[in-house]
Amino acid sequence: MKASMQVLELFPTPVFVVQTQGVDNEELARQIYAIRDEEVAAGIADKTGLSNYGGFRSYDLLPLPGFAQLKQLVLRVLNECMVKGAWFAEPEVTEAQFGAMWGVINGKGHANSPHNHPGSWISGVYYPQVPAAKERAGSLCFRDPILARTFTRSFYRNVQAEAASVVPEVGKLIMFPSWVEHHVGPNLTDEDRIAIAFNIDHAKAR
Repeated sequence: MKASMQVLELFPTPVFVVQTQGVDNEELARQIYAIRDEEVAAGIADKTGLSNYGGFRSYDLLPLPGFAQLKQLVLRVLNECMVKGAWFAEPEVTEAQFGAMWGVINGKGHANSPHNHPGSWISGVYYPQVPAAKERAGSLCFRDPILARTFTRSFYRNVQAEAASVVPEVGKLIMFPSWVEHHVGPNLTDEDRIAIAFNIDHAKAR
């Protein structure tokens, strides 16, 4: 008696991780520090009620000059690797689909609580500055969105944990569906970790 078996590993949750080169990360970090100093001086730096546990989160960076190179990098990765049927049926993504972009500075002990990004399509983060001890700098952590799997976790072959994490590195770009719950672990080093986060919206009728 013979039998063949087909295994369908259904409903994956894609997280796209790209190690980039050629971005002026020192200039990006300088700009985020300058924006923080401006907001502190203006008395508008407190973002209590957002996902931040300490640290600094800027207001929207999209209206500001200086982030064009990063936006073009995000668009290139989306259009060359992720849309037009590669992963999503979305047509070519344009700069007009950026919904928001903000800078985050997490010093020692600072973290971000579990959250997602309602109303957006793709969210992401780019790291222009990461402490030398990157494994202790606060990883980006994702929770399994299929909660039913937690009841049979020991029988699921590929993922034995309810959460998975990505270690930050200078020049690393991470993108994921905006509905995926994620959080940032505490920075356990004495150096700042700087991240630039963003949301991409679905294309409007063209």
